[in-house]
Amino acid sequence: MSINEEKKMSLKEYLKEAFCDDADFVSRNIPVLNGKAEVNVIYIENLIENDMINKSVIERLQDKNSEEIDLTSAELMDIIKSRVISVAKVYNSDEKDHLVQAILTGHVVLTSNDTDFALVMPLLKREAAEKSETEPSIQSGNEAFTSDINKNYNLLRMRLPSKNLMFRQTELGGTSHTKVRIVWLKNVANPQIIEEISSRLNRIDIDIVHSISVIIELIEDSPLSIWPQYKLTERMDVTVANMAEGRVAILCDNFSFVILVPLLILQEFQTPDDYSQKWIYSSIMRILRYSAFFLSSTLSSLYVSFVAYNHSIMPPTIAVRISAGRMEVPFPSVIEVLLMTFIIDLLKEIGIRMPKGLGQNIGILGAVVIGQSAVEASYVSPVVIIIVAISAISGFALPSINLTNVSRIINYSLIVIASFFGLFGVIVGILFLQWRLVTLRSFGVPLFHPLDVGEFSLMKDILIRSPLWKLRTRPRLLSGNETRMGDSTRKPGPNKQKGD
Repeated sequence: MSINEEKKMSLKEYLKEAFCDDADFVSRNIPVLNGKAEVNVIYIENLIENDMINKSVIERLQDKNSEEIDLTSAELMDIIKSRVISVAKVYNSDEKDHLVQAILTGHVVLTSNDTDFALVMPLLKREAAEKSETEPSIQSGNEAFTSDINKNYNLLRMRLPSKNLMFRQTELGGTSHTKVRIVWLKNVANPQIIEEISSRLNRIDIDIVHSISVIIELIEDSPLSIWPQYKLTERMDVTVANMAEGRVAILCDNFSFVILVPLLILQEFQTPDDYSQKWIYSSIMRILRYSAFFLSSTLSSLYVSFVAYNHSIMPPTIAVRISAGRMEVPFPSVIEVLLMTFIIDLLKEIGIRMPKGLGQNIGILGAVVIGQSAVEASYVSPVVIIIVAISAISGFALPSINLTNVSRIINYSLIVIASFFGLFGVIVGILFLQWRLVTLRSFGVPLFHPLDVGEFSLMKDILIRSPLWKLRTRPRLLSGNETRMGDSTRKPGPNKQKGD
């Protein structure tokens, strides 16, 4: 739309054009003065209190339809402002961009065909967010989604009051008729990814959507892979941040979690606190999480390979101590490790399934009692208890349940491989997992991106978290608009004085 065309358009036409892609946009004509004039009521449907707009605006305007006095449009708007509308704060505005932003932030706009200004009044419906229970953070907000899809979308609107916030809705489940909504930022997201997601959702033919995992399994690229190809979150700030990167949010009615796609696997090591703390501390914590994943996945198998096959690699002092600890143990090392790993995982499940306080106590007590008793009875060596405990504790440092589950599967698999092939088998197993990871895609985007292309400029927020003023671009495969930050945003510092 050219500047001249924009100037010629009335306020009503301009606002309709601005929100032409928004399914929640409402423009309602109310006849007044016995049909001699019309007032246009414009708002975003789900952002406004319906009772308030009906009682305070629409019904009171309809009462004016019985009057037959002659008024100009400007006089009519003044009377509506001062005598008709029963809203405490009403003001005039003729700035088109301001009116667009007002509508996006829960205001109702009244226009008349012959006036160059509009009446604006706040009628925002306040939505109360839940508190995140599964993704706690220290310095970030803890606002979480609810099980109401309309409320969740309103919460996103309040976080992102932009006309670029788009959604597309469909229904899944011939019996349940579950509403599913795709949400994205039009100026950021890749249109091809939007169409691919819509296509996969439309292919789903199922009677009941009893869990959000049903949708995930039916739309992901490689459902048989152990690696996650989506991010599941209940946090609003995480959802907004990922949408700003170019990802798409999939909201499902009756479920408080949101699916975020496409996924880059290293994204799973990031937390909200990474961006609310100093970059150097966040980078150290991120490296710590990578180390925790490696330990939880491979430490037990490395122990089995060293004890069973590769004794010569260990320092003599350590080898002697391990041998001394295993003198009276009747089982081979692989049985020791598998037994204790199984017991630890069993205690984890008990802690999850039982009531919160009781489950934690049983988990701690069970680990201490069983571990000590097993060592005293010489069923396992003390070193195995240490190895398995470090592996389990490392798993708790992972910020994503998807990563935790993957590390468990890798851990068991590599332990069995190590018992047959030693260190060589462990290395081959790790290389196979890495090869499989490189070949996977999430809605057409390589899961291992940007490490798969080896471009350093794309890794400023991957292995470490660079300072914010250096994070100027978005991942190019996710977004149709790579620019995140303008050139005027530079490294902060004192203003230079003239003559310096």
